[in-house]
Amino acid sequence: MGDIELAQKLFKAELEMEVPEELRSLAGNGLREIAAREIKACGPRMDAVFYLLDAMRLFSGKSLNEVREVAFEIGMLGHYEPDINDPKKTHVLWSLPGRTFSALELLCIIYAGSRGSKKGMDIRWTWARSGECR
Repeated sequence: MGDIELAQKLFKAELEMEVPEELRSLAGNGLREIAAREIKACGPRMDAVFYLLDAMRLFSGKSLNEVREVAFEIGMLGHYEPDINDPKKTHVLWSLPGRTFSALELLCIIYAGSRGSKKGMDIRWTWARSGECR
């Protein structure tokens, strides 16, 4: 009830424990809600705004299957929970050869792809572990 730091600490501790999947899911949802609240309070990250614009340009002229191929590959990387706040760590996609991407760039690409492929689709993103204002 107002102690966000304690709530984050407890949710993270729960994710480290051997608990039923229902409790693990609730802890993950709690962390996402805290991050979303803090992001809204801070305003948009300008780097993410520009990455999103680049992602929209990337998908212009691509078929739905090409967009899905890129989104699927990024989704598979999401299983390893890359840190969107670490721009030094980069990732290579076989579906977009010749480029490297930060985790935040990948987040913006998959968001743009999911929004363009199905109107009103809401993706749940687990890579955003930190809700820090930057």
